[in-house]
Amino acid sequence: MLALLAIPALPHLVRAGDPSPALASLARLEYQETAHGCTSLGVSITQQSAVFKHEPAAVAGKVIRGTLNFGDNPSNAIPFLWQRDAGKLFLDLKRDQDFTRDSAGMFSANLTAPLNYQTFTDVHLMFTTSSGPCPLLANLSIWDYGVNMGCSACLRSFYQGKATLAGQDWQVGVVPTIWVGKSGHRDFSIENGHLLLRRWEKRNQAFDAANGLDTVPFWKQLYFDGHAYQLNWLPGSQNSNQPGRRPALQASLQFVEQTVPLGELKITGKFIRRLTLSGNSGNPWFTVLDQPAGTVRVPNGSYTQPFVQLEQNGIQAIWDANSSSSARQASIVVNALTSTTLDIGGPLTNSVAVSRHGSDLRLDYRLLGAGGQRYQLASLDRSHPPEFAIYHAGKKIGAGNFEFG
Repeated sequence: MLALLAIPALPHLVRAGDPSPALASLARLEYQETAHGCTSLGVSITQQSAVFKHEPAAVAGKVIRGTLNFGDNPSNAIPFLWQRDAGKLFLDLKRDQDFTRDSAGMFSANLTAPLNYQTFTDVHLMFTTSSGPCPLLANLSIWDYGVNMGCSACLRSFYQGKATLAGQDWQVGVVPTIWVGKSGHRDFSIENGHLLLRRWEKRNQAFDAANGLDTVPFWKQLYFDGHAYQLNWLPGSQNSNQPGRRPALQASLQFVEQTVPLGELKITGKFIRRLTLSGNSGNPWFTVLDQPAGTVRVPNGSYTQPFVQLEQNGIQAIWDANSSSSARQASIVVNALTSTTLDIGGPLTNSVAVSRHGSDLRLDYRLLGAGGQRYQLASLDRSHPPEFAIYHAGKKIGAGNFEFG
């Protein structure tokens, strides 16, 4: 058993039918750079054989030319020249095919790594969004395996501010993303990015939008900390005309409290740090529950598959919702007439699935929750893999360690 201690529920809940004045809280967002990665963006590459108008001095070895595509918007594409064998990356930041004028666009990789996979750090980029110019700090990793060439950007910047909601201070922020619209068009976006939402005192802690639930999807109808909010993105004026200052997006997040009918949701599991529910079938609400225990109240409607994160003594486990072996639950429907039960959370049980392959036995380690969902630890100590022992008639006949993978 993986023992997880109980965490008390937050005390404040909105009751169905309670009057709620249209109170608004405003968080002014500021550009913030970090030492850690906030998330990663997949960047497609369009290669070209033609030489650019003005290029840096030629060097021996393989040279690759092309364009880094941050979505489908051509205004956010960046021409590049990669002197692979020299470990040099040149970016045409002015987007005029003149690499000789971009002194800030030259980066060097550590050549102790393989030549066909190189990482370039502290790359400052500028993108166009519907709210204005959006600067970004990233580490770019580029690989070249013949027919397989690609790039990923590890983002090290986001926008953050402080919002006071129901007397509690929260760090709120937005992490940019490559957003896919209904038509399938992909665009670099800040307005549709990951919404950072955590207590203000945790603002200096590292987070990863791809792992954990410190960030959630940006949703206009947000039920959070027992309150319903209309979440508005408010773009502001830009500072691009101020001498000596790099253009930076100016925006705010506005939380306008709403009145919404609530129903009961009974959670059977324990030790939940955060649980999120996405509305579907006409339900506009995205629900975030911190430390829920027992029965809580949430907006009425139908919800899709939940996501959950458990925590005890700093050790976190995340439901691996995308695992084919995870137990999946049908849509959840909450209404004012009955209480809905959700089997999710701890305690967690160490288990092994055994299957036979010819003369071999395959042992798959699984960490299962209260509803049979499969979890994974947020951070793994690979130096101490899980152990197993096999007994027959009370006698130990075999033992070993699981491999990570």
